[in-house]
Amino acid sequence: MTSFIKKISRLLKPQSTDTTADTGAIHINSALASLLFEAARVDRDVTNEDLTVAAESLSGLANISIIEAQQLLVTASEPKNRPTSYHPLATIINGHLTYEQKCRLIASMWSIAHSDDYVDPHEDHIIRKISDLLYVAHQDFIHGKISTRKTKI
Repeated sequence: MTSFIKKISRLLKPQSTDTTADTGAIHINSALASLLFEAARVDRDVTNEDLTVAAESLSGLANISIIEAQQLLVTASEPKNRPTSYHPLATIINGHLTYEQKCRLIASMWSIAHSDDYVDPHEDHIIRKISDLLYVAHQDFIHGKISTRKTKI
């Protein structure tokens, strides 16, 4: 079992101290960062635009500063921290985010995919997979895809 999965498994266990809320916020933010980085990485071409969109999205979703978001994305980008399964991340997110927040996450992943004006089939696949794991309705999945598409003049 990888160290990332061990960390996620520990996150899923109930905390007995008063820092549960703070710890939960840290872990949900790490889960969000992991999924956003996966959206940037999956096409094998991580650009500055991908990372900028990911940091801005993470900052808004997690209500943290851009600097904190960038640090979380750097941590998520380390090979030892990359997920081998999306199920533990989805479990954390499903336990902490509202449906609307999950739709915002999917839209953020679409924004990353659209950042280079081309949606790679791998990007489409991962966003579809995460959307399913988060129980986001297909219409909201499509709405996120369309609403984040850049328009060209």
